Amino acid sequence: MIDVADACALPHPRLPMADLPADVAERAAASGITSFLGQFGHAPGLIEGWLAWYQPLMLGGVVPTRTKELCRLAVARRTGCHMCQNGRFPDPSGVGPAAPEADAEAVLADRLDGFTDAERAALTYAIAFYEDHMAIPDEVIERACEELGRDGFLEVALMVAQFTGMGRLFSALGITAG
Repeated sequence: MIDVADACALPHPRLPMADLPADVAERAAASGITSFLGQFGHAPGLIEGWLAWYQPLMLGGVVPTRTKELCRLAVARRTGCHMCQNGRFPDPSGVGPAAPEADAEAVLADRLDGFTDAERAALTYAIAFYEDHMAIPDEVIERACEELGRDGFLEVALMVAQFTGMGRLFSALGITAG
C-alpha cells in the first residue's frame, strides 16, 4: 500500500548542495532557484552555458514566448518536474509572466480548449512528442506547420525536445523551485 504522504511529498535533491560562490548563492536566493544552482554547482559553468543557449531561444525567435511557455508547462506536467511546473518564464516585455496564471493552470490540468489555434497546434505537438516521439501523426506536424509556419514549427520542436530532456533530468535529480 502506498503512503499518501510519501506519494505527495516534494522530491528531494539527489546530490548534496554544492558550495556556491557568494554572488551565485545571492542570485540563487533572490530568484528562488537555490536547489537548481546548488545541484549544478558541482560542475561550474555547465548550467550557465545551457542557460545562455536556452534563454535567448525562449525570448526570441518567430514563435511567441507565450506559446513556448505553454508547451514548457505541458511537458512539465508530464515529466513531473516540480521546478518546471511551479516556475514561470517572464514575458519578454518585462510585464508579468509569459502566460497568465489561469492559462498556466489550464495547461497543467490539460484543459487546452481556450487557446488560439496556433497555441493548440503547438501544445498538441508537445504532448504527442512527449508521449511517443516515434508515433506522432503526420496530421499533428502538418497542423503545427500550418499554424506556426515551418520555421515556427521547428523552433517549437527544438524547444519541446529540450523541455522534455531537461525536465526529465531536473525531475530525476529532485530539483525543486526552492
